[in-house]
Amino acid sequence: MTNYTFADLVGDEKVFFAEYFNKKPLLRKGALKDPKGVLSLRRLDELVQLEIIRPPYLRVNLKGQGVPEKGYTKTVTVQGTDVTDTVDAQKVYELFRAGATIVWSSLNHVDSSLRRFTQVISDKFGARTDCVAFLTPAGKQGFSPHHDPVDLFIVQTEGTKRWRLWNPPQVRRAQAASYTAEQLGEPVIDVLLEPGDVLYLPYDTPHAAAAEELASVHLSIMIRPRMWKDLLRQTFDELAAAPEFNEFPYIGESRDNSVEEVFKEKVRALMTRFETVEPAAELDRLADLGRRMPGNSMGSTFQTTAELDALDAGSALRLTDVDVEFGANQDGRVQVTVNGHKVAIPAPVAETLAGMSAGDHIIASDVFPGAEPARAARTAQGLARLGLLEVVAA
Repeated sequence: MTNYTFADLVGDEKVFFAEYFNKKPLLRKGALKDPKGVLSLRRLDELVQLEIIRPPYLRVNLKGQGVPEKGYTKTVTVQGTDVTDTVDAQKVYELFRAGATIVWSSLNHVDSSLRRFTQVISDKFGARTDCVAFLTPAGKQGFSPHHDPVDLFIVQTEGTKRWRLWNPPQVRRAQAASYTAEQLGEPVIDVLLEPGDVLYLPYDTPHAAAAEELASVHLSIMIRPRMWKDLLRQTFDELAAAPEFNEFPYIGESRDNSVEEVFKEKVRALMTRFETVEPAAELDRLADLGRRMPGNSMGSTFQTTAELDALDAGSALRLTDVDVEFGANQDGRVQVTVNGHKVAIPAPVAETLAGMSAGDHIIASDVFPGAEPARAARTAQGLARLGLLEVVAA
């Protein structure tokens, strides 16, 4: 699949955020040069045949109503264990031929290439994204006019689909809602999307879509930005994790008056911490949290852990960005807490690690001063497996 950028989707990014984001729809004709490479009918055929697909990852909508799951699932035996709600591909095909729309929810949970595709949007917004695929038979409308309480990027990959859009309401609602034609009146945009076209819809934009002469495949990539209250809550959680807030006061009706004074002190202490927050750094941290929400994150732990088997005394290493706590030196050993794991390491190793800064490189044989190179390498290997050190690529 082609590696697309955010600019491929929206054009000029500054113009997008200044004029369209959270304001009005944006249409980009022919934005993607290889739309089938993003998602094709062939790929959906492959996915529906996999025995791992189960509701709610796949849903079926016929004549505007959801089809009960029992109408398109079956029991499959996996290594002696019965899985009772596996999607039955043949039943799904029958429903599709009868005019049903097939909906693939959170397809980025199942397809790694789509996970990479949606990650482009997640990285830009610092927010969670979910990818829903719609396969609609020719000439059918999958759903009645409605709005979604999320921002949407619509990507047409096969066939054509006519979209009707209405202006979002002045007062935004937090829930999805459906409409009748009488409620909406004439659409403000009526456009035929073809393969490669991209449409951006601000949240709560009423819309309806119908396939034309050919079966349609399109993606709805949902952005779930956090409100200020969500971001502030995450900042609060980080600040309130300080040890001074770990006590267990008694606050029942028989509490001592001193507890109320202590409560005031804790509030003042928390306010002081808020005052010292550096906005740019904290917003960067919050954006990174958003990028690593479920459905967005990517990893290579299996590969990198296996590669540690080849680590030797000459391997170059550096600190990772995980949180680490060093305890006191007790009889030549220091307890270190890494990713929730507590291990006791030789004091010289702890001193070496504590003296390193982010970005500093070290040779494996130098991790354990005074030890034989092979032993130092084994120590470095163990710390790397814990996630404290990582190999520097040659």
